[in-house]
Amino acid sequence: MRSVFAIDTDQDPADPVTLTALEFDVLWQHLDLGPMPLVLKVPSPGKTELERARLVRQAWDSLGKKGLGRQVDLDDELVAMLRLLSRPEREVDGRLWLDKRVRVLAASREEHAVLAVLSGDELTLSSADATGLARYAMSVLPEAAAGPGHSVTMRSVDFEAAAKAAVKHEDLADELQKVGLRKTDADVLGEMIGPVQRQGQFGAAARDKWGKRVRFGRVLSFFDTKDGRYLQLRSEDEDPWITISPVDHRRLRQHLVELHEASLNPQPKPPPVQRPTLH
Repeated sequence: MRSVFAIDTDQDPADPVTLTALEFDVLWQHLDLGPMPLVLKVPSPGKTELERARLVRQAWDSLGKKGLGRQVDLDDELVAMLRLLSRPEREVDGRLWLDKRVRVLAASREEHAVLAVLSGDELTLSSADATGLARYAMSVLPEAAAGPGHSVTMRSVDFEAAAKAAVKHEDLADELQKVGLRKTDADVLGEMIGPVQRQGQFGAAARDKWGKRVRFGRVLSFFDTKDGRYLQLRSEDEDPWITISPVDHRRLRQHLVELHEASLNPQPKPPPVQRPTLH
């Protein structure tokens, strides 16, 4: 059987494996893999022991029909992928709202890597390149051009207050000025934040030298409007600031690569910096 972990790019990858949420839940429990990754967590149905037993039998029947094995003879590649997902060394994850809700986890251990995509009631597992987790995590995201506008930075608390006070979208620029943003930036930000068509966020985690999973403190958030894509970053200061700027697919991926690399080598949090006034 060809290994699902073959990383030679000249070799065709193994076919993806698609599981129902029920099959995934039953397999995870059968293999005693511990807590599911939060981004891939699915319900564990069955209100009574009798109902649960019926659902478990149903799952094993469907797994057998797919050629993925039985309790005593599971597909080796499938087991390897699930075990990797249960304890990866490095991770890039995404929570996306596209045409429907999509969750993604690109995970690796040593030279092995897996991409897991949860969409609706289906989980798709496929081999990945351990050196390109960010690229694989973004593979489910449709490409989009950067929207018009320019980068705008302001205090998170002020942005949230302005957004809350704006009764309708057309009010946002005025409310941004009321909390201290310059008119030129307020007008640009009001134009950039149009009706959202797609949105989501990506994060990263890694094991430290003691084997403890550590999730990186920052995430990358994005949103798409009819005019293009925008990136939203939030600082880690005690008084956090946000930056919203146009971003295309290539630049968003580069930001995610940098976030992933930073998660592998976390640095002590720097002292607070003095921000310029916005008046």
